[in-house]
Amino acid sequence: MKKLFVLILATLTICVLAGTTNEREKIVLTPAQRLYIAINQYAAEYKIPLHIAYNVAVLETGYKGPYHDSYNHKQTSKAGAVGAMQIMPQYASHYAGFKVSKTMLRDSIELNVEISMKMLNEWYKRFKRWDKATGAYNTGRPIINKYAKKAVVEDYYLTRWIRPDSITPIFEYPIMDSLKVDSTLLGSTK
Repeated sequence: MKKLFVLILATLTICVLAGTTNEREKIVLTPAQRLYIAINQYAAEYKIPLHIAYNVAVLETGYKGPYHDSYNHKQTSKAGAVGAMQIMPQYASHYAGFKVSKTMLRDSIELNVEISMKMLNEWYKRFKRWDKATGAYNTGRPIINKYAKKAVVEDYYLTRWIRPDSITPIFEYPIMDSLKVDSTLLGSTK
């Protein structure tokens, strides 16, 4: 209830402040913020636990959360995996349901994350265990390797994320008011 109240209050504040200027300012999100939003959206849509989705981003491209100002989502691995969630281009079109170019996979954070969440969902449906699903995401086989062990740890991503320098809670930062905020960032582990 408290979170709902804070969310409503933040939304009302944004609406009031937005209405006080003649010109609306366009908010430009960083790649790290776009990744944060995309993970929240598609993890919910494909029923992927948020900690697993965040952990995959950390393990695949060194993502350090929405305050990772230097985050580069256009990475390509030695094996040829592309983008924020390191998708192999030869499998992308199957999961997307349309022809996906390497450029699209590299440049579109949202497409990359959606494909990633679809893949994790399918691996989980097949193996009924997140450790095997994340092992398969990493290797193509349902093995429980170091990657899979880290991917299922509930607070692993929090040990890697950049925090704001002040003690102000994350939901009080202006840019974060309009974003969906994972409750674990607020100190709750539920």
